[in-house]
Amino acid sequence: MKKLFGILLSLSMLLGMATGVHALNYYQCDENPSTFETFEEACENGPAFLAETFGGQYCNDPALEGYPEGTTYIYRSANRWSSSSAGYRKNTVISVYTDVHFESKDDALAYLTDLGLVDIIEECKGSIILVTPIGDAYADADQYAYYRMQTATCNLGGAVVTEDGRFTSAEGAYYGGTTFRYMIGIGEGATFINNYIASNFDYITRVAGQLLIGGHIDRIRDVAGIVPTYLVNCTSRVLEKYQAANATDANGYVGDVDFYFNQQFPLQIVYDAHVEDIDAAYWVKEAYYNMFIKAERVPVVKAGLHTASTLYAGENWNQAPYSLSERNAFFGYKTADGLVIEEFKDSERFAEYKVPEENAGFASSPGEYIDVWYEVMPEEVVDGSAPEHSIPLFLALHGGGDDPLQFLDEMDLMVLAGKERFGIIAPFHSGMFSVGQMIFPPVVDYILEKYPALDPSRVYVTGYSMGGGATLHAINGNAGKFAAAVPNAAAIFVNPDEEVDLDDVDMPIMFTTATYDFCGFGGMNFGLDAGAPYEPEHIHPVYQMRINDYLKLNGMEPIDFDFDTYEISGFRADKYVEKTLNNEYRNYSWYLNNDEGIPMVALNVTDFLPHGLYPEFGKIIWDFCKHYSRDLETGAVIYNPYVD
Repeated sequence: MKKLFGILLSLSMLLGMATGVHALNYYQCDENPSTFETFEEACENGPAFLAETFGGQYCNDPALEGYPEGTTYIYRSANRWSSSSAGYRKNTVISVYTDVHFESKDDALAYLTDLGLVDIIEECKGSIILVTPIGDAYADADQYAYYRMQTATCNLGGAVVTEDGRFTSAEGAYYGGTTFRYMIGIGEGATFINNYIASNFDYITRVAGQLLIGGHIDRIRDVAGIVPTYLVNCTSRVLEKYQAANATDANGYVGDVDFYFNQQFPLQIVYDAHVEDIDAAYWVKEAYYNMFIKAERVPVVKAGLHTASTLYAGENWNQAPYSLSERNAFFGYKTADGLVIEEFKDSERFAEYKVPEENAGFASSPGEYIDVWYEVMPEEVVDGSAPEHSIPLFLALHGGGDDPLQFLDEMDLMVLAGKERFGIIAPFHSGMFSVGQMIFPPVVDYILEKYPALDPSRVYVTGYSMGGGATLHAINGNAGKFAAAVPNAAAIFVNPDEEVDLDDVDMPIMFTTATYDFCGFGGMNFGLDAGAPYEPEHIHPVYQMRINDYLKLNGMEPIDFDFDTYEISGFRADKYVEKTLNNEYRNYSWYLNNDEGIPMVALNVTDFLPHGLYPEFGKIIWDFCKHYSRDLETGAVIYNPYVD
């Protein structure tokens, strides 16, 4: 096979960020047909398809140089989640390892069809990677091939620079994905996963769930990380190894299937079934719908922490472990717990709220406005059965390079909306955050009028990174519309030299940040002179400014920060809480109360976390906001400490 780097294609840009007066070229799904290809065909076709569809230059990922021929097949569903935005992170990737050798590509496709996987992937959108042994049986070379495929399919948006220019690695957009990664092993394919994948920390901690039919594990091998696992006719040793990895401390059974789980972290679960005749398609469906779709993996660990010595450590998302978190999957734009998800594209609704010429810049253009948004509502809101003004609402603002629905997934807001029964409006706002004071309050007015069940006294706003900046601008436009705000990783996005004016309306607010994100964006000195001092063990000076701004606006005394005494925050709070998130990262919260004893300004820091979406942030946001409402007549903040 020719060298993969020889497959370089260049076309002029056809699609991209909005540059005209609106953003209707944004879309959630590609208009691609279903395809089934050999690996070699995918290498030829992927760069060409992406260049023709989206413009730009694409090449095969360098990690795939020399990947073994004749071993792998790629099925891509129709209408995959869009390659034009971070939406492609929502694509499901199911890797299937089997000991069957196929005489033809048609036989391989029939195999996947008989397993029911073609129907599954068409429903959820994404790809299936079907792998057979390089030789007669799986061995060390197959493990190296696995590593290269993992690297390439996680390398979303990765760049390759040559003398011919800058090229984007094609596999991430063509058949890759990071968040919904699952694995199936059958027969010796299950043994291969046990001995070569599950025993490697980097590999197994990117898998959100796996089904193993048959197979064994060597005594010397241990499962290296937490992974939800469904076992069918596996040995007792296999069961014991997965129980140990998942720290199971409770058990039960459903019918003929035993299960073992961790009481504190229920996603750490192992199912164990033993049957006389294996109907593989039945168990694929059982594992997928009863386990896989309840878990996801989000890459949010310091780059290189556990992968620095790997060959392609510098590629995007080449991190371990990916954080295991709960998922609220939707099919047909509806979740099992009754959330209705609707996409709206309307070139007139908010057309009067355009980006002025003088405010254009960064990622926005003059005349741009919101014309794409998502409404995520409990079904009782949509059908009118919920009582009037009974359901809270979040205005949720995605970050730069993110996608509204991917943002809701990876911040756990989709899960929480289903459990807690609140509504969400999530506009695609691109770079329009800088005029949020003008464009976001009308969005809230529109959605409150549309759904009488939404409670105008319990409207909250949150966002991450650029969306956190949009949060600050939104409340500066009309603070009285919001009962509470949580800008995440966002203090940099309001110029410290500008006066913040909330028209004397009190505003409960929590700022969140993290060790490797103290200034709000990866250690950059935004808002300060280039030579300004910055101590990474402390919150950034811009955060100090923002905290004091909102203390002043809430009629409270500003802080004289003392980092010698209080290393991270620089102050002693009225209330302090320290805990561990998801058994991963230490988290600290400081709350400052007004004269009435109401916490009005809070700081939340997660230790060792870099700049990026993290599912635990959703819980932090909800746990802060849910206590607040606003008197619609007086505008006063109402605080209820007893909300569950």
